[in-house]
Amino acid sequence: MIGVTIANEQQALDRAQEVRQFEDSNLGVKGLLDSDLSTLPPMFIHSPNLLSSLKPIVRLKTDSIPIIDLSGSNSDRRPSVIEEVALAAHEFGFFKIVHHGVPMEVLGETIVAVKAFHEQPAEVMARIYRKEYETRVTFFASSVDLLHSNTAC
Repeated sequence: MIGVTIANEQQALDRAQEVRQFEDSNLGVKGLLDSDLSTLPPMFIHSPNLLSSLKPIVRLKTDSIPIIDLSGSNSDRRPSVIEEVALAAHEFGFFKIVHHGVPMEVLGETIVAVKAFHEQPAEVMARIYRKEYETRVTFFASSVDLLHSNTAC
């Protein structure tokens, strides 16, 4: 039993060192991708024990992404819209919103800006990387609870 405990402690130390190196790089997951990795770092791999204990995810019985109509969401329809969003987020993971009132040109400009942000050189991204909530605008490159979670996201 002592050998198992020592092995577990060593695994925890190895993971902590790997997480620290990842965090200290300030490059995040995008930086890993840009570094031409050939294998996924262990901190991103769920252990077989954890995988076997996970419950199956309930999926919506649909062939398409849920579509949520926001027209009239400032009326008596609001509770049902909130319920639709919660259900789609919980059971499907994402959804499409229509009739939200945001002009298409603004959406297009937003997508261009987000892509431009994430395509900046690693040195620029490293300067704005944050590990905690210290400002109103924050850039996290992986799990917020990286040091405490079993696996990085």
